[in-house]
Amino acid sequence: MKLIPLLIILAVCSSASLAGTGYEVTSKDGDRTVTYMVRFGGGKLFEQYTAYDPDSKSFVYLTWPRRGGKPPVPAARIWDHESGRTIELFQFPKVKHPLPVIPDIKAMKVCPKTGDKDFKAVRRLAYD
Repeated sequence: MKLIPLLIILAVCSSASLAGTGYEVTSKDGDRTVTYMVRFGGGKLFEQYTAYDPDSKSFVYLTWPRRGGKPPVPAARIWDHESGRTIELFQFPKVKHPLPVIPDIKAMKVCPKTGDKDFKAVRRLAYD
Protein backbone atom coordinates (compact mmCIF):
# COMPACT_ATOMS: atom_id res chain seq x y z
CA MET A 1 0.00 0.00 0.00
CA LYS A 2 2.78 2.46 0.82
CA LEU A 3 4.49 1.63 -2.45
CA ILE A 4 1.85 3.31 -4.67
CA PRO A 5 2.28 6.85 -3.24
CA LEU A 6 6.04 6.43 -3.48
CA LEU A 7 5.77 5.42 -7.14
CA ILE A 8 3.53 8.41 -7.89
CA ILE A 9 6.02 10.81 -6.29
CA LEU A 10 8.89 9.18 -8.18
CA ALA A 11 7.01 9.48 -11.49
CA VAL A 12 6.24 13.16 -10.91
CA CYS A 13 9.83 13.96 -9.91
CA SER A 14 11.39 12.09 -12.81
CA SER A 15 9.13 13.74 -15.39
CA ALA A 16 9.82 17.16 -13.89
CA SER A 17 13.55 16.61 -14.17
CA LEU A 18 13.31 16.80 -17.97
CA ALA A 19 11.11 19.87 -17.94
CA GLY A 20 12.31 23.39 -18.33
CA THR A 21 11.66 25.93 -15.62
CA GLY A 22 10.44 29.50 -15.80
CA TYR A 23 11.37 31.94 -13.04
CA GLU A 24 9.89 35.26 -12.06
CA VAL A 25 12.82 37.51 -11.20
CA THR A 26 12.36 40.63 -9.07
CA SER A 27 15.22 43.09 -8.66
CA LYS A 28 15.83 46.68 -7.66
CA ASP A 29 17.12 49.51 -9.81
CA GLY A 30 17.41 52.31 -7.27
CA ASP A 31 13.87 52.94 -6.04
CA ARG A 32 12.32 51.12 -9.01
CA THR A 33 11.33 47.43 -8.83
CA VAL A 34 11.84 45.41 -12.01
CA THR A 35 10.05 42.08 -12.54
CA TYR A 36 10.40 39.73 -15.51
CA MET A 37 10.29 36.06 -16.52
CA VAL A 38 13.23 33.95 -17.69
CA ARG A 39 13.29 30.28 -18.79
CA PHE A 40 15.99 27.65 -18.36
CA GLY A 41 16.16 24.16 -19.84
CA GLY A 42 14.27 22.35 -22.51
CA GLY A 43 11.45 19.85 -22.55
CA LYS A 44 10.82 16.31 -23.74
CA LEU A 45 10.95 17.40 -27.37
CA PHE A 46 13.61 20.10 -27.33
CA GLU A 47 16.75 21.39 -25.62
CA GLN A 48 17.28 25.07 -24.93
CA TYR A 49 20.10 27.46 -24.06
CA THR A 50 19.44 30.78 -22.34
CA ALA A 51 21.55 33.94 -22.62
CA TYR A 52 21.20 37.65 -21.96
CA ASP A 53 21.67 40.05 -24.86
CA PRO A 54 22.96 43.39 -23.53
CA ASP A 55 22.18 45.16 -26.83
CA SER A 56 18.45 44.38 -26.75
CA LYS A 57 18.38 44.18 -22.94
CA SER A 58 16.47 40.90 -23.10
CA PHE A 59 16.90 37.20 -22.50
CA VAL A 60 17.25 35.14 -25.66
CA TYR A 61 16.83 31.43 -26.28
CA LEU A 62 18.44 28.92 -28.63
CA THR A 63 16.47 25.69 -29.11
CA TRP A 64 17.01 22.46 -31.01
CA PRO A 65 15.20 19.07 -31.19
CA ARG A 66 16.07 16.63 -28.41
CA ARG A 67 15.68 13.57 -30.64
CA GLY A 68 17.88 13.53 -33.70
CA GLY A 69 18.89 17.15 -33.28
CA LYS A 70 22.50 18.12 -32.89
CA PRO A 71 23.46 20.61 -30.18
CA PRO A 72 24.65 23.93 -31.57
CA VAL A 73 28.36 24.35 -32.17
CA PRO A 74 30.03 27.24 -30.37
CA ALA A 75 30.55 30.27 -32.61
CA ALA A 76 33.60 31.31 -30.58
CA ARG A 77 35.52 30.65 -27.39
CA ILE A 78 37.05 33.22 -25.08
CA TRP A 79 39.42 32.90 -22.16
CA ASP A 80 38.22 34.51 -18.94
CA HIS A 81 41.17 36.22 -17.25
CA GLU A 82 39.42 36.26 -13.84
CA SER A 83 38.61 32.57 -13.58
CA GLY A 84 41.02 31.05 -16.09
CA ARG A 85 38.12 29.22 -17.75
CA THR A 86 37.43 29.02 -21.45
CA ILE A 87 33.87 30.19 -22.14
CA GLU A 88 31.95 29.03 -25.19
CA LEU A 89 29.86 31.60 -27.05
CA PHE A 90 26.83 30.65 -29.14
CA GLN A 91 25.00 32.47 -31.90
CA PHE A 92 21.43 33.10 -30.74
CA PRO A 93 18.62 33.92 -33.19
CA LYS A 94 18.23 37.63 -34.03
CA VAL A 95 21.31 38.56 -31.97
CA LYS A 96 24.27 40.28 -33.62
CA HIS A 97 27.09 38.89 -31.46
CA PRO A 98 27.61 35.41 -29.94
CA LEU A 99 26.76 35.13 -26.24
CA PRO A 100 27.68 32.87 -23.32
CA VAL A 101 25.03 30.45 -22.07
CA ILE A 102 23.53 30.99 -18.60
CA PRO A 103 23.11 27.33 -17.55
CA ASP A 104 20.52 27.87 -14.80
CA ILE A 105 19.14 30.44 -12.37
CA LYS A 106 21.75 29.52 -9.73
CA ALA A 107 24.53 30.54 -12.12
CA MET A 108 23.06 34.04 -12.50
CA LYS A 109 24.76 35.95 -9.68
CA VAL A 110 23.73 39.45 -10.80
CA CYS A 111 20.51 40.61 -12.42
CA PRO A 112 21.60 41.57 -15.95
CA LYS A 113 18.81 44.13 -16.27
CA THR A 114 19.57 46.11 -13.09
CA GLY A 115 22.94 44.99 -11.70
CA ASP A 116 21.21 43.93 -8.45
CA LYS A 117 23.13 41.15 -6.65
CA ASP A 118 20.25 40.59 -4.22
CA PHE A 119 17.56 39.80 -6.79
CA LYS A 120 14.88 37.23 -5.97
CA ALA A 121 13.93 34.38 -8.30
CA VAL A 122 10.74 32.38 -7.76
CA ARG A 123 9.90 29.27 -9.77
CA ARG A 124 6.61 29.99 -11.52
CA LEU A 125 6.50 27.62 -14.49
CA ALA A 126 7.48 24.10 -15.43
CA TYR A 127 7.20 23.24 -19.11
CA ASP A 128 7.86 20.20 -21.21
